[in-house]
Amino acid sequence: MKFGEFPLYDATGVELAHELKCGGKVFPVGHIITADDVRLLRQAEIKTVVGAFFDSNDLRPDTACDILLKDIAGDHLRYTLPENGCSEFYADADGVFIGLPDRLLRFNSHNESLILSTLLPYTPVYKNQLIGSLRLLGPAFNADMINEAVEKITGQGPLLRIAPYAFCKIAYIRTVEHGGDVEESEEDVQNRYAVYGFDIERYSVCVHDREAVAKEIDKASSDKLDAVFIESSTAPLNRSDIVPMAAKEAGADIDRLGWCADPGVSALVAHKNDMKIIAFKTSDFTSPSLDRLIRYIATKSLPPAEEFPTLATGTLSLERLIKFLKPEDEAKTVRVGALSERSKIAVVVLAAGSSKRMIGTNKLLENIHGIPMVERVVRSALMSKADFVAVVTGYDAKFIERRLSDYDVKIVRNPDYAAGVLSSIRLGLSVLPPDTVAALVLPADMPGFTAQYIDRLIELFDPKATRKAVCLPSYNGVRHNPVLWPRELFKVVKIVPEDAHWMPALVEHSDYIKELKLDSDLPISDINTRGDLALFLERADFSDDAEKVLEELEASLK
Repeated sequence: MKFGEFPLYDATGVELAHELKCGGKVFPVGHIITADDVRLLRQAEIKTVVGAFFDSNDLRPDTACDILLKDIAGDHLRYTLPENGCSEFYADADGVFIGLPDRLLRFNSHNESLILSTLLPYTPVYKNQLIGSLRLLGPAFNADMINEAVEKITGQGPLLRIAPYAFCKIAYIRTVEHGGDVEESEEDVQNRYAVYGFDIERYSVCVHDREAVAKEIDKASSDKLDAVFIESSTAPLNRSDIVPMAAKEAGADIDRLGWCADPGVSALVAHKNDMKIIAFKTSDFTSPSLDRLIRYIATKSLPPAEEFPTLATGTLSLERLIKFLKPEDEAKTVRVGALSERSKIAVVVLAAGSSKRMIGTNKLLENIHGIPMVERVVRSALMSKADFVAVVTGYDAKFIERRLSDYDVKIVRNPDYAAGVLSSIRLGLSVLPPDTVAALVLPADMPGFTAQYIDRLIELFDPKATRKAVCLPSYNGVRHNPVLWPRELFKVVKIVPEDAHWMPALVEHSDYIKELKLDSDLPISDINTRGDLALFLERADFSDDAEKVLEELEASLK
């Protein structure tokens, strides 16, 4: 497809992308311009038209949409016939909506003209409920692009599906304190759980005792039931509590203690082979949070334990969605200042260099007392008083980004890292939040510049000053990296040539530079060679106060 603005002499055969009025005639969207149309448009002094030429490899919106729908829609879904490149998905059964977030992201990242919008994954749904839509933006789509999109979502079955209620067979265990009794009958419990499609094959009441509960779990396991529910008057508060310990004694693995869907309940989630084990407090049964957990069990759609934390997003019940803060309750709240009321300082960690002087390895991945250098620097930035941390990667980006995947930092990759450090600085500064008043540019080969030194530089900076100072450390009268730049000087970095150093900028603004005077050069040591690394490791001490006390105690006992 060739899309754009075409002069009239080249417009014959163009399909219009917008409605066009010419005299008393209206050419609708999709109209194909003919030679007669060109003459009429020329008489009206219209010089260009906006539209597209198509070739044999182009697919029209509805055709492309139909191809994608066949691989997106899975079990217990129905979708509307494509119309103008759009289709909607509806649940064809009560159950839970399943759509893995990483697969949805992969599809939506494939091409900007393909948009798949859905409910949050693992949301309970009802038959005929709208769960999502597919929209294709444009007059035509390259067939190869559509086929590539299909390839990205066909390795694990259809992209979207509904997990219906599976009519599970369960055991129900009620624990009571010694001498206690239960208020509900077995029939009441059967009726309460029938709405989930559960068939209670084993019902028992036992003492709230580790050994007694473990025996009941074993019996349920022997009956090869789908799940066990354990209801107690007290919530399981710790993995060493009675019910969690009973589950362990019965050979179960604990997946999580505490269910994270709003408003949160202290529930035990465990499994023994394929049998799920759910334990909770009696009074929590009416909680929307526990209801959602029970629905996952009823539809056999409980995600892997490592995905449980993601379920906290979007789980507010309708009742809580319409809850507003009452004026009389404002005194019990803490107000966080608006962006304009706060002075935020960022740290930009430069981790893009190729470490040419340390032959045979990437120095940023060398261990500093058991932790890769780049990771140690990032941890220092996160433990400091800085409000935002960005990391610029380049050389060995995948390895470095993998090491930092568990940290809450903004990672931006510099494809032009070989051009010099200034390109990385510019890129790092460009991704900072707009309310950032200053940024500390910290090279990732300076592991000795720990959180305490970052904090001292931040404390040196006055965000309210009329002319905000550049702050940097110095040792024996010599200034060193890292440099904390006020936002007003970010533009200085942007105009410095790639083959230049930024020291001239410091000289120009030397009348308002503040120095953090150090009594040791260890914090400002940058590691370039194996010799530098060996010397640094010999001098550095990263143990905390508790570790030092322990070492002194052990030494005194020898």
